[in-house]
Amino acid sequence: MGICQNCSTRWWIFAAVTMLSFHPAGFLLSHFPWAEPSSCAAASVAEAMIYPQKDRPTPTRRLLGAQVLVFRSRDYHELRQAMLDLKKAGVNTVMVRAFQNPGDRIYPFADPRYQIGAYFKTTHAPVVDPVLGRIVSIAHGIGLRVFAWLETRKMPLHLPAPKKSKALSYSFETATYKHNAMWSIFDETVHGALVGLFYDAARSGVDGILIQDDLIMYRHEDFNPKAVSLFEAKMHRQLDPKELFQDVFTDQQGRWCVGHYSNTFWAWARWKNQKLLQFAMDLIRSAKAANPEIEIAMNFMYESLTAPKNALAWMSQSLAEAVKLPIDYYAIMAYHRQMRHELELSQNAAYNKISTMTAQALALVNNPHRILMKVQMTDWKTRKAIPPDEAGKVFQLISDQGEVSLAFIPYCPSSPLNVIGGYYRQ
Repeated sequence: MGICQNCSTRWWIFAAVTMLSFHPAGFLLSHFPWAEPSSCAAASVAEAMIYPQKDRPTPTRRLLGAQVLVFRSRDYHELRQAMLDLKKAGVNTVMVRAFQNPGDRIYPFADPRYQIGAYFKTTHAPVVDPVLGRIVSIAHGIGLRVFAWLETRKMPLHLPAPKKSKALSYSFETATYKHNAMWSIFDETVHGALVGLFYDAARSGVDGILIQDDLIMYRHEDFNPKAVSLFEAKMHRQLDPKELFQDVFTDQQGRWCVGHYSNTFWAWARWKNQKLLQFAMDLIRSAKAANPEIEIAMNFMYESLTAPKNALAWMSQSLAEAVKLPIDYYAIMAYHRQMRHELELSQNAAYNKISTMTAQALALVNNPHRILMKVQMTDWKTRKAIPPDEAGKVFQLISDQGEVSLAFIPYCPSSPLNVIGGYYRQ
């Protein structure tokens, strides 16, 4: 991979080196949010193939969703009216934030006991207020389905030794290791807590779970001793950052770039991807143990389609590998304004990316309804609403490629439901 490709304009990838991480909802939040499994719960990718995509029943239901960062409703009466408005626009599924991080806006109708945690009953995280059950009841009463939108590696959890459960990152600046802000999936207490959390979420009455885009591993993590030991024993290679990352330099903005990745780095990136998929399989199995009918959606970065090699290098993410898992909806974060800013694209070039991404997803996934294309309704950088005609153009470009599932983010009282409804009710 060439130098230019590795000097991504994606500022949050570089921010990750200094322990920050991106959250697509950052414009509403005051921060940037964003285990080796135990033998009894472990699931390998080989085991996951018990449910190969072509052999398992696939949902025929087309998901038409609204992803909710925060309901502005002051009480449950207003919440019901908001949901009625969504249903009238053709929405059939609301994806509700079921986690609370520092700085996140609390639902106005909630009575918070904690400032971080979960919005459903669980023993694995602080319970802010178990309002999710009430949300589900209201939604079901008017014919809407509810997905709990859940974090993984950023989720506030009850853990016995939180600092020790964090992932280890390599600092390009100091050439040393330090714990970062995200959990290590190789920590058994993290594994147990998240498996339990997903079980409890599935018991709350929701119809599905949307797995947040924090189930990734950045290129400079995880040097957890257990992970290093497992990799070196399996691959018969040593993990030395100075060998993994070659021709390292800073660009004009002071961001760290890698001129060349070694063969061992690519083996490590693929290995980390497989471990993430194993971890996802454990979460899916836990949720389905509580509710066999529950549906699973998972977020994927746009690079998984536009630049798969970069997605693997930067985030250990591979959509091509993920389609082997029993995931019901592959949620593609097709955020055109984000791509335009980060890739320095013209508006037409960003539009072309959306069309191409949809076509590529259709080639990867065997049922168009299982492709969930997510459209941004707010510019994350300027925090301003995207004009309705521009959002409509994105919906049109996606719909021209096929009848895929759709979702818009974020839902707010000013969302142009008349424009959205024109594509949801087709």
